[in-house]
Amino acid sequence: MDKGIVWITTTWINQMKDYDPYLSPLREYGFSIKIDSNGNDLTEEELIAGLPGVVATFPSGDPYNKRTFKHAKDLRLIARTGVGYNAIDIEEATKNGILVTTARGQNANSVAEHTLTLMLSISRELNIFDRKVREGEWGNIRKPTGYLRGNTLGIIGLGDIGKRVAQKAKAFDMNVIAYDPIRDERFVAENGVFYRSFDEVVETSDFLSCHVPLNQSTTKLINQNVFKSMKRGSFLINTSRGPVVDLDALEESIQNKMIGGAGIDVFPDEPIQGDRAIMKFDNVILTPHIAGLGEDACIDSLIFAVQQTLDFFSGLCPKGTLNKEVLKNNKNVH
Repeated sequence: MDKGIVWITTTWINQMKDYDPYLSPLREYGFSIKIDSNGNDLTEEELIAGLPGVVATFPSGDPYNKRTFKHAKDLRLIARTGVGYNAIDIEEATKNGILVTTARGQNANSVAEHTLTLMLSISRELNIFDRKVREGEWGNIRKPTGYLRGNTLGIIGLGDIGKRVAQKAKAFDMNVIAYDPIRDERFVAENGVFYRSFDEVVETSDFLSCHVPLNQSTTKLINQNVFKSMKRGSFLINTSRGPVVDLDALEESIQNKMIGGAGIDVFPDEPIQGDRAIMKFDNVILTPHIAGLGEDACIDSLIFAVQQTLDFFSGLCPKGTLNKEVLKNNKNVH
């Protein structure tokens, strides 16, 4: 018996080498699978056109809002294959009896690895050296570069990802300080990390790395005042959410040499437009929101979303549930 359609619109799934084995449990359970993925999030119109008959979706940043939910008559589950859910109106989902889950923790190591990659790449100017070697230069460009050992990494947001970044940074013999309103004293004691105030982290870090969720209090958290307070020559790394950093202020701070550079994986509007000043700076490395897309993370996230789906339709409470109120009306949940 066909139990409905699971619609997978995760932007990266068609770039996986072989995703079919991870989806086979859905087919065995009785679901049909539909995949629409071209690397970009769906528009509202595309979402509306594809929702009839769909009981579960695996989206990236597709816009689930009041308008699109009106056309989601069969939808019961939105299982994100990532951590963020800013594109989903949770209140409207709950009103419509639709459960929303995320894959929290599944890509944490991937994001942490990418963060350290950006730190190494920007401090050692790898993008510049790579280009100049390809242009035929050699001896004249060989010079001392930046380094991590002994420098201070300031982490804003010491959650799942921030903790992994801290541990990896300690392996490079960095000093690690952090700001987070919710403290984990055991972790910092065991890993040689020290809590400091937000201002102190900003003012004393050689590398400032953001690992916070996006909400009203974190939107443009890293703004002109922060850049003015950062050490001259220090670097900003953002692998969290684009709107956390005021991009205009970042461009101005780099233009005026207030900071040494930046490594940015996320942007307020994606894809970023090519006429932005930040696209022209040599001391900035940009990546297209791929910090969480290590192949291992993609596999883990997909497996997790599949299990969330099987759990929900089997009457269990999925681990990554955001709106448990929906489960109260699901009589099969136990």
